[in-house]
Amino acid sequence: MAWIKKNIRDAAEGIDTPIPTQIVSNEEFTPLPQTPDQAKVEARIDELAAHYSAKLDVNRRDFMRSTGGMAAAFMAMNEVFGPAFKVAEAEVVDSQAHAEMWPKNEFIFDAQTHHVKDSISGPLMFRKMTGKAGLNPDLDGIVEGKDTLHRANFVKEIFFDSDTVMAIMTGAVIGPPKVHALPADEMVKTRNLVNQAAGSQRMLSHGLANPVAENWQEDFDWQVNELKIDGWKAYTGNPTGTWRLDDEKVAYPFFERMQTAGITNISIHKGLPLPGRFEPFFKIDDIRQAAKDFPDINFIIYHSGMKNMMTMLPPGENGIDPNGYIPWTTDLVRMREENPWMTNVYPELGAVFGHSVITHPDVAGHLLGQLIGAFGADHVIWGTDAIWWGSPQWMIEAFRRFQISEALQAQYGYKPISDADKSLIFGPNLAGLYDIDVNAARTAIPGDSLSSMKTAYLKDGGDASNTAYGWVAV
Repeated sequence: MAWIKKNIRDAAEGIDTPIPTQIVSNEEFTPLPQTPDQAKVEARIDELAAHYSAKLDVNRRDFMRSTGGMAAAFMAMNEVFGPAFKVAEAEVVDSQAHAEMWPKNEFIFDAQTHHVKDSISGPLMFRKMTGKAGLNPDLDGIVEGKDTLHRANFVKEIFFDSDTVMAIMTGAVIGPPKVHALPADEMVKTRNLVNQAAGSQRMLSHGLANPVAENWQEDFDWQVNELKIDGWKAYTGNPTGTWRLDDEKVAYPFFERMQTAGITNISIHKGLPLPGRFEPFFKIDDIRQAAKDFPDINFIIYHSGMKNMMTMLPPGENGIDPNGYIPWTTDLVRMREENPWMTNVYPELGAVFGHSVITHPDVAGHLLGQLIGAFGADHVIWGTDAIWWGSPQWMIEAFRRFQISEALQAQYGYKPISDADKSLIFGPNLAGLYDIDVNAARTAIPGDSLSSMKTAYLKDGGDASNTAYGWVAV
């Protein structure tokens, strides 16, 4: 199977759908080939775009980048997968109808956003580590060409082309620091540049936690005292040094130092495992004891611990067993149900909501139904894993519109997701963990310089890319 960057493939084939019709990988896993159902969605979007752009007497490109184009894409999704999304034909032909249906009054705070350092122009650390760790040899020899995963385009995709209000800059603690896609000081640089340009707080930044490193204490102090990080990102399956959250000799000294430094939030990559011997360290079985022993630390579980990023299945099949079991995520859900005191654990939706909702929306229904049922809507965290996906706007639109099917509700006892639930998940939950005053931010941000620049950008017509920058299978 060949790999190619999605933005390069889109440019070559003229694909400009406002939602992705194929799973995108950041190199951590092999991307799934386009499913038959996704191909149907892509073809139907093309048909609707041709019909409505002619009806409205606009060119296809402008239509596909409009709110009408986005609505048409969800109409196509419903035709293929069933009524998973709230959408009306009126919003396809009338932007005012869209504005009335979706007033965009949520406070959207993205827990997981990425770009890469300036020196990267091709495949990232995974190809370079192949000799040592055996990661993704399929990337050997690939010449990607110019991409747009860097800082300037990150700001455009996150803050100009989406309704995101605030975001956290994060990174992957994979391999030695020299191969990190974005080192901690570059992460913080992005935070500082965005906040300075805005004149208000629009970004926070993680530091990169690596308690198995020989100099971890010195590195900890540098990131806390010099970089002034806002929280930690951990990767327990780091090929250069695996560890567990419940390891009293490795993890606990780090957590104790966190408490001394007054940092209460740590986001951990769980699920989506690297292959082979690393896989056990991506499981969720080390969370309960760590959460019990450190009740004052908030454990934000990236990707909600989901093991698989979908599998290749016949049309209409979603891979969920008759009991609704999602490998590892359902285990996390059961852990919470059996331990009601685990109120310091927060599942995050980065990547897994986006991957599931465009591949098998019923999987997204199981995911959200189980997480909200066990943890409560006030404990689920919004994240997108952008900008591998390009602008997160399509995921924002998908979450706004998504509804758990009545069939799933009846069979599994899931409750419908209310607008109030969605509003909490979109931002206030995360804001509370980082002591962000949402009301104060709502007052300050609409008048800041970044908002003014966005207003001028949109008034001039905008220039949404309608693509993603990760890898797809061809």
